[in-house]
Amino acid sequence: MVLYVVRHADALPVGGLIRRDSDRPLSPRGEQDAVLMGDMLARLDGTMGVILTSPLLRAAQTGEIFQKSLGGGITLRTSQHLEPGFRPKAFVDELKRLRGHQGVVAIGHQPDLSNLIGSLISGGPRAAIAMPACAIARLAFESEDLSGTAVLHWLVTPQAVRAAHVPPGRTHP
Repeated sequence: MVLYVVRHADALPVGGLIRRDSDRPLSPRGEQDAVLMGDMLARLDGTMGVILTSPLLRAAQTGEIFQKSLGGGITLRTSQHLEPGFRPKAFVDELKRLRGHQGVVAIGHQPDLSNLIGSLISGGPRAAIAMPACAIARLAFESEDLSGTAVLHWLVTPQAVRAAHVPPGRTHP
């Protein structure tokens, strides 16, 4: 199984009409980044069958945008195992129930996603992973039953994707 770990896109801060952290919607920049990264992922790998998101609004909105980019047939589900403070083992147990899918996208929050990736690639939280807003990490499990460790193939940020699209000799805004 291939697992794409995605940090939710940039969100508006708490304040004004936004009273709770869980109700923070994506910012306009966050929406742009989610479209950019969802489109990039669709070009790189069209084998995803499921998108799992944290129940928090900003993660759910990022998932909805990714679902549009990845096309029909991909299921979007909320996972309690991606809400802030989740345990990597509980999330992996949920993944094991999805073994029929070649690829799964998991959208959540920091620092939990760094802890998840570190746990999957090192067997514990020893690896430090930076996950800016809307970054995507591609991991592949070494065993079909998802036991053992996974391999981190790449991690890319919206800033890197935008920079890769700038014509030579020009700077990106």
